[in-house]
Amino acid sequence: MSLNELKKRNIKINGMRTSVRLEPQVWEILHDVAHEIGCDVNRLCEFIFERKSEESSLSSAIRVFLISYLNIKCKKDKQ
Repeated sequence: MSLNELKKRNIKINGMRTSVRLEPQVWEILHDVAHEIGCDVNRLCEFIFERKSEESSLSSAIRVFLISYLNIKCKKDKQ
């Protein structure tokens, strides 16, 4: 599998269907984080969408959110 291969999936943001292209590894982490915090992927994507800047794509905002989430979690685990 290529590291930059993108998988397109449909999600719902505020009841509206939209497609997002992310790497398979990012989709897997997105599902894991949603499960860990007790929500589904659509709800987590809504949360991210509501907080992203207007210039940012949803795909990019998801990646940045996940990196930030995992970075904070990693720092907490080291304490």
